[in-house]
Amino acid sequence: MEQDAIVEKYGILEVAAWLVILVLATLIVKTLSFLFIPLSVALLIFFALGMPLEFLRRLGVPGWLRILLVVSVVLGSMYLIGWLVQANVLECVAQRPVIEQQLAGHAARILQYFGMSLEQGKEMMGAFFGSVEGGKKLEPLGSFLHAAGGSFFHFLGSTVWVVLFLIFMLAEREGLQGRLHNAFGKRRAEKIIKVGGRISLAVEEYLGLKTLISLLVGGLTAVALWLFDVEFALLWGLLTFLLNFIPNIGALIATIPPVILALFQFGSLGLALFVAGVLVSIHLVVGNYLEPKIMGRGLDLSPLVVLFSLVFWGWMWGGVGMLLAVPITAAVKIAMEEYQPTQVVAKMISEE
Repeated sequence: MEQDAIVEKYGILEVAAWLVILVLATLIVKTLSFLFIPLSVALLIFFALGMPLEFLRRLGVPGWLRILLVVSVVLGSMYLIGWLVQANVLECVAQRPVIEQQLAGHAARILQYFGMSLEQGKEMMGAFFGSVEGGKKLEPLGSFLHAAGGSFFHFLGSTVWVVLFLIFMLAEREGLQGRLHNAFGKRRAEKIIKVGGRISLAVEEYLGLKTLISLLVGGLTAVALWLFDVEFALLWGLLTFLLNFIPNIGALIATIPPVILALFQFGSLGLALFVAGVLVSIHLVVGNYLEPKIMGRGLDLSPLVVLFSLVFWGWMWGGVGMLLAVPITAAVKIAMEEYQPTQVVAKMISEE
């Protein structure tokens, strides 16, 4: 009896200790988000580059040249994306008065069906967003667009840490196994390398294939909107590419802005619904037919766990956290599978 009591006591103490560690780790990661966000983005890109790096290695390209090539591609992509985003946002800022006038006219006609004036509609929306923001005033659309279309060099400066972390990660990639053997000994190092290899392979395959699929969805979205002559089609295609990395809700979020713009641009509900139908069809065909065939089971995570991870990492790091949520959760699950006390948790959060 006494022995059972001791076991029960120390079991509870162990659980309490793990909870304290978890809370402290959460606070540290959230507080130091200015450091962990660029580090995590660099790690995400590092894993996404795993497949092209391996392809270059098989072609016999030297290590230093592989790093130079992939970093050049990353820098070029960042430059191109930043330039395209700023150009589209600045054009949107220039057309903002016309867009707001169209929006006010269409909103007034819609509100008439409910016996409300435009001023009453603004008051209702202000009260709603005020409650969501905890009583804070919602930032005006114009201020947001001006901030988003700020200095292009400010955007480039914000990517410096990401690129620096990425370069050092790529440089350390080759000699990491040797240092692990020297630090932990052969037996422990092999276990660490095994777990790291599983995480690396799973995340590399997921991100590599997900990037290709997101490029396809974003490209098809941009082409479809361009054919319908919806303004800023390239910007919406880029937004779709990025949000497609967010499971379940990313496709929905990416579809809403261009459909709303189409409604107020053309003033036709039927045409806006047709645009929405085309965009939804693209996501359904690629997401429900093509993606499962290419990616198989993916990262073997329960849909409910994916949803909770999106909420948690979105609270931690905002939009970047939502993009990183699935790879981070998958890495934690694989690590828990190798540690016997947490194997039960790993099985609980898996898809099977």
